Amino acid sequence: MQSQLDIQLHNRKIFHHYLKHFSLEQLNKIPEGFNNNILWNIAHTMVTHQLLTYKRAGLAMNVPDEWVAAFAKGSKPERDFTAEEVKAIDAALFSTYEKFEEDLAQGRFAAIKPYTTSTNMVLDSVETTQNFILFHDGIHLGSVLALAKLV
Repeated sequence: MQSQLDIQLHNRKIFHHYLKHFSLEQLNKIPEGFNNNILWNIAHTMVTHQLLTYKRAGLAMNVPDEWVAAFAKGSKPERDFTAEEVKAIDAALFSTYEKFEEDLAQGRFAAIKPYTTSTNMVLDSVETTQNFILFHDGIHLGSVLALAKLV
């Protein structure tokens, strides 16, 4: 599992780079033909991880409910986000990762409820869930790379 955690942290460092080096306008811009932006894709990966691990294990999530509503599957940006919100999302990329590492080491995800994703992957353990998360992060990292060329 350590290699999956290393990849997840690497992905979050890449996301952090975009949050730090792109302007607020660039992070919020939705180019023609797209229905979301760089910020949404980054926050969506973090919220999805929380939903698929903590929520499926019956644990309290480590992100605000407003973020779940704003960045969960099926959502799209309804407004521009502020610099303070970007800063909070950026900080949470790492705080939620560290908390997940601690909780994983304590065995808190032993009771994840099975879930079948929209791509028909069955997530029935923290290991299968973490593997899916890396796949999911990769999809959204690709979206961020594409959006970055257009903003």
